[in-house]
Amino acid sequence: MTDHAQNGPSTKSLVALATLLERYATGSGRITPRPRGSRLSPDVRATLEDAVAAAEGTFKDGEGAVLPKDLLVFANGCYAVGRHAEASDVYLSILADEPFNADARFNLGLTYLRLKIPEEAVREFTDLLVQHPMLAEAFYQRGNGNDDLGQTERALADYGRAIELDPKYVHAMYNRGILLAQAGRHQEAVDQFDRVNDISPNISNTYLNRGASLDELGLHAEAIDAYTKAAEINPENSLALFNRARTNYYLGNLHEALVDYSEVIQLTPDDAEAFNNRGLTYDALGDYENAIEDFDAALELRPSFAEASSNRGAVLEVMGDLEGALEEYKCSLEVNPGLASAHYNAARLYSRTGDVAACLTHLDRVLEIAPQWADDAAKDDHLSWALEMRSLRLGNNGTEIDGQAD
Repeated sequence: MTDHAQNGPSTKSLVALATLLERYATGSGRITPRPRGSRLSPDVRATLEDAVAAAEGTFKDGEGAVLPKDLLVFANGCYAVGRHAEASDVYLSILADEPFNADARFNLGLTYLRLKIPEEAVREFTDLLVQHPMLAEAFYQRGNGNDDLGQTERALADYGRAIELDPKYVHAMYNRGILLAQAGRHQEAVDQFDRVNDISPNISNTYLNRGASLDELGLHAEAIDAYTKAAEINPENSLALFNRARTNYYLGNLHEALVDYSEVIQLTPDDAEAFNNRGLTYDALGDYENAIEDFDAALELRPSFAEASSNRGAVLEVMGDLEGALEEYKCSLEVNPGLASAHYNAARLYSRTGDVAACLTHLDRVLEIAPQWADDAAKDDHLSWALEMRSLRLGNNGTEIDGQAD
């Protein structure tokens, strides 16, 4: 790398790159990260790539010493076009001469996050916070690094501190809400998403995630309202429509669920889960032909979709095709030997055909995998007797009686 200088003019190519970064990308000083999932347009990306190449040519020409601020612009350009390894090298070269260059250290931490080296990112943001303990952005980004490392409590603390320093830090609030939900702290998650909505009421995914936590709390009507709001803000939010359909199905609102699943399929025609769930809805409505069509579509999209095979088998059984149903259950269990629903369905079918041994074998697996299903089996005409037989076969301590008593 060319020697650094403290003063001197920037070349035209670096000035042009800095202008482009400020206008279209992440900035020429301390990086302002683009929202996750956002992308530069192809035209802007091509323009930036050309500008980075031109700036790089200036360095290779060896036109005297290079200003640290020019190196920062070049590194930011590399970062903007995805040349993260090169960007990190340039930031490190700046910090070797200027260890207290806060912008270079912050940007290096961000680059390590993009390179999926979160432990290095956490280290850089920690060093930066020693120098600048009131920098909310550094706490936020360190929280992202701790999240990537699976350090949930540390990430929550970092997001919390970022919010304390900047009470309107929406990104920190949103990420904190996501982590609280993942940790099963759903009421706290709802409260956090409410704070986001108070500040920025037009973020569709905030309502989506708020609805998911409300569902977990058993507040299904409120969850549906949240999903509806998410879909109103962004009519193409297929996850909001999917979740609303799933909750309506759970509540028995089958026609509403059918409408939403159909909309999801229009938006995301490669969504095997949506076809499977719409098939379940058709099944519940007694429309078996359409149910079969949807399970077929799900399996075409995902041939190893064990649940769809099991569900298809259940519909075939209702339609009287016991042989076809059994084949579907077998296919399902070949893919996923631990699928309790397929074992349950197979146990019922073997009970109907009089194969007691096979029935008990699958019932054993059901109760091993999902012991809570014993209540369902006890109420099932085809399995209640098998459950009683199984109980007789077992001793009082739950172990099988072996041989005759002495």
